[in-house]
Amino acid sequence: MNIKRSHEVTYDGSDLWLLNEAIDLCQAGQQFYSQATKGADDYNIKRIFSHMAEVRKTILSRLAALFKQVEPRYPQTIERIETLRPSLSPYYAEAEKAIGQKRVAKAIKVLITAEQYVLSRLKLAAKRASSQLVTRQLAEGIASLQISCDSMKNLSLNKQG
Repeated sequence: MNIKRSHEVTYDGSDLWLLNEAIDLCQAGQQFYSQATKGADDYNIKRIFSHMAEVRKTILSRLAALFKQVEPRYPQTIERIETLRPSLSPYYAEAEKAIGQKRVAKAIKVLITAEQYVLSRLKLAAKRASSQLVTRQLAEGIASLQISCDSMKNLSLNKQG
């Protein structure tokens, strides 16, 4: 008798694509914020950038572990996935330039726009995921990133005021 256990997790090959994009988005942000922390002079900005890097590091470790669970089930999909390069590079380049010019308010404004893009992509991935586990991991990451983004927005408001 072949009975499907309720605790088994079902995946869809498309979950690999979603996880891959989420990993790429988080990796790009983690690299940027780790580097930007070193270049920031203001304590509050360093703290927020450091937190943004740490949040992404945590999300990355969870998503990478999940990717490893899903990957063996869809080897043919893996061969077709090319490394995605999220279109965050222009945002990060502009923010880095503004930080170098000590234009912190401008850098924060650009980074908030980049964060909104990341959040929208992750929310879309969570909606499209076929696995509840993938959806849950993405939702947890989205919540953490939203809190960090809100902190940056509050810092931006304080810097302008």
